[in-house]
Amino acid sequence: MIKTGLHRLARMAGWTVALVAGVLLQPVMAQTTASGAFRNLAAIETTLLRGVTTKADVRRQLGIPNGSGAARFAHVGDDEREIWYYEDVAITGAKSAEQVTKVDMRQQILLVLFKGEVVDGYLWTSNSGAASVR
Repeated sequence: MIKTGLHRLARMAGWTVALVAGVLLQPVMAQTTASGAFRNLAAIETTLLRGVTTKADVRRQLGIPNGSGAARFAHVGDDEREIWYYEDVAITGAKSAEQVTKVDMRQQILLVLFKGEVVDGYLWTSNSGAASVR
């Protein structure tokens, strides 16, 4: 069971829509607009260490999460895992032709799972590359 407020999801979705809308309202030219605190997967792989990295370490490295929740996984018992959600969106360009605007966008999502006060694992995915789970 994942517990999260619909208002948090709506806020995150609204932020992404606002970012895209902001780009579309600008004069059409190549530009980069980015949000989020993680852009370097190598840094994530070396700093999100299972059983070692604390919540304070994650907050110091990535900042306040875009959202949070919790989950229970049947195969690991009844222990609940807290989940922090981070998102990084980059608009890399926009082109308009014949009343159609094409937006080039990269989106990365990072879910950090905690068991108590330490990292229990993470899931990172991007529309520009392969996913990674640890």
